[in-house]
Amino acid sequence: MLRFEPFSLSSLQRILPYIKKGMSACSDLSAGALFLWQPDTDLRFCEWNRTLVIRQNVGEQPAFSFPVGEDPDGMIDELLQYVKENHLPLRFFAVDEPTLEKIRQDHRLESPMWAFDPRWSDYVYSFEEAKTFAGRKYSGQRNHINKFKNLYGEPVVRLLQPEDHTAVLELLTAYRAEHTDQNLLEQLELAQTEKLLSVADSLGLYTAGLFVGEKMAAFSIGEVIGETLLIHVEKALRCYVGAYPTMYSGFVRFMDKIPEYALRLVNREDDSGDPGLRTSKMQYHPIRKINKYLVHIHSPAARMPFAPVIHSGGIVLTSFCESDKQAYFALNTDLQNNRYWGYDYREDVSLTGQIDENTFYDSTIFDMNVGDSINFAIRLSENGEMIGEAILWNFSYDGTAELGCRILPQYQRNGYGKTAFKAAAEFAVHSLNLQVTARCDKRNTASCRMIAASGFIPRQENDTYYYFDHQFDYKN
Repeated sequence: MLRFEPFSLSSLQRILPYIKKGMSACSDLSAGALFLWQPDTDLRFCEWNRTLVIRQNVGEQPAFSFPVGEDPDGMIDELLQYVKENHLPLRFFAVDEPTLEKIRQDHRLESPMWAFDPRWSDYVYSFEEAKTFAGRKYSGQRNHINKFKNLYGEPVVRLLQPEDHTAVLELLTAYRAEHTDQNLLEQLELAQTEKLLSVADSLGLYTAGLFVGEKMAAFSIGEVIGETLLIHVEKALRCYVGAYPTMYSGFVRFMDKIPEYALRLVNREDDSGDPGLRTSKMQYHPIRKINKYLVHIHSPAARMPFAPVIHSGGIVLTSFCESDKQAYFALNTDLQNNRYWGYDYREDVSLTGQIDENTFYDSTIFDMNVGDSINFAIRLSENGEMIGEAILWNFSYDGTAELGCRILPQYQRNGYGKTAFKAAAEFAVHSLNLQVTARCDKRNTASCRMIAASGFIPRQENDTYYYFDHQFDYKN
């Protein structure tokens, strides 16, 4: 069986040869990106028969990189066995267009479902154009660089040395003071950036700074894969006018002087859904964007009846629709109602940009499109308002699913949750042939009673949860 080694600096260093050959056009599978975003993702590596697969959690569930190396076909067979034996889903992350086509053509990878979130699409630019910003379309960038020169003199961009450590810390302190409204993702990136700077050389990364006298105005961390310069980090202080375009172009020109590279492209990664960052990256005129697909193999959602409608005991389970956005927003942001559900939207790193009524609806639609969940709106009539949600998720390749249910506070204590829970479980068993499980926070006695009354029996417990299995007879 495959064995996945937990992330460490040494384990990341060992897989560098695979990364440098170009596992994917997506920035996610670079050394810098893997290091930056590894906290809380349970990042692991598996090398088998001179072939590599990376495992990490994406959306609270494990996902794998598509195999690269000498025996990717053999690794696919091993992966299929691995997910079956460990009751895991088979999902691939950071899938570019050519890899998606490979997946679609592989008869072993049945019923694939896929989607991409435009927040995480990489922006790719011409390396040659970034050196000079020549031409009318770059007049804005040239004007900013000229302002920088007029105010601070000719730009000095050079590799960072150990003695620059104090200057970097001073810049990061000033940067935090300029950006006091950072979201959780931005806070994580900044904390990890400090750590990445200390190990950059050992990972083959390049760190360069833009200096005004002894002060650092900006710095970048980059990585070369094939013909592409990936820029993982770009930080500049607002107090230095024109520092961002000056740093960007200066870093590209610096990298152009390294003789062993023949660079044609610059990948400046995604905009994470930030409207300001999106506008800025578009102003630098990308020549293309790389969409990063999440692919789910053999999801039960692939055999779902189209737009099912389930009537049971005075409630109706239907598909979500756009008119549910406001009620779904209320359901997801009610901290008291979600305390036992184990969800606090304020701690959700995946929520970027402005949080509004589209946020949770769009996220759920994405999950359903990729086959990661089957979500039902609970209603009192087929065309009535949404009063809650029933969700099948946490699918495994061998046919298990977890069921959850939550009801808006004003509709609780009417038995709607119990009815919806039982109806969703029966649908999962009889229509999708799933073995259904559930869990309940041990403090939530009402929910525990509801689950037990819906045809579930206790299986095990830990410090936080009771776990249940559905006791219906399953199809062969």
